Amino acid sequence: MIPMSPDAQAKIFKALSDPARVCIVRKLASPNCSGSFGCASSELDLSQPSKSHHFHLLTEAGVVTEHKDGRRKYYQLNHDVLHAAGIDITALKHKEKTI
Repeated sequence: MIPMSPDAQAKIFKALSDPARVCIVRKLASPNCSGSFGCASSELDLSQPSKSHHFHLLTEAGVVTEHKDGRRKYYQLNHDVLHAAGIDITALKHKEKTI
């Protein structure tokens, strides 16, 4: 495991401190999700700008990576960062009530 500073860990935990962002991460951990913005945010009952804000915070913290294909954005979990922070990806795959 790569050592991570307490500040870097805190940034990751802060990004995961919101139920909507945890829902996004769980959706991205699902093998049924393509990683598209629409798929990863489909269970959120939020406006598009709110969803975008949550994705931005997750990307900025390094929890997810983003790549564009034309006008579409795709996201994937950054397993290295989550592992370095001590977060078990398999624990995120459990489905709970959506927001």
